Amino acid sequence: MLSRRSLVIARSGLKLVLTDPAPMVTTIAMPLLLGAFLIPNARATLRLRGFANATGAEYVIPGMAVLFAFFGITMIGTLFFREHAWGTWDRLRASSATTADLLVGKLTPLYLCYLVQMAVLFGLGYLLFGFRVTGSIMGLALLVLVLVLVLVAFGAMLVAVFSTMDQALTVGSLLGMVMSGLGGALAPSNTLPEWSQAIAHFMPPYWALEGLRKVSLEHGTLSDVTTNLLVLGVFAVIFAGVATFRFNASDAKVGNT
Repeated sequence: MLSRRSLVIARSGLKLVLTDPAPMVTTIAMPLLLGAFLIPNARATLRLRGFANATGAEYVIPGMAVLFAFFGITMIGTLFFREHAWGTWDRLRASSATTADLLVGKLTPLYLCYLVQMAVLFGLGYLLFGFRVTGSIMGLALLVLVLVLVLVAFGAMLVAVFSTMDQALTVGSLLGMVMSGLGGALAPSNTLPEWSQAIAHFMPPYWALEGLRKVSLEHGTLSDVTTNLLVLGVFAVIFAGVATFRFNASDAKVGNT
């Protein structure tokens, strides 16, 4: 449960995010635009594999959602680093808020924004392209909830590790694209080279996409995605652990206004 101080910081952070909705709009619009080009080929491929009623969106929409979610991880870094550039971070530190209050207060609105982003993307995927869930709706919901937790923890780790906004955004975008690509966002991971298939198992997008496609394509039940949920939870704990260990509220950060 949020403390009063965390809640105040969260409200302020949410206002900052909503004053510049462009990143959220982009990470919703771009997957849909690219999906429009990718879905026809995916539909044909899936039907050749025996999914006679597949629209193609069941494969493409999860891939695009995960790809742009990790690519859009920069939103987390931007919010933190801009506080330093504006000089408001020092005022927050001078308040009665603890380091935990600062982290929870800053990350909570971002978690909520990512959830909204995912919900809108899957909803529009249903309306525009016929995306549907053949398996467990609860499984889909839990996968999204845990995936977003991984995203926020990953972003917090980048903020904790890097001292400049450019470093965090560059590394975050690059890692996000590579992990998502190897994890199967653009092509089935089992069609990639063997070395990349082995590496993919050590990346959260692989487990997220495998789980999402189980429930969207393969009539997967909640028990079918339990392993995916557990592995994603481990990634979230690892990223959060590194962020907690490395984060120091007094560290100087260089951001852009």
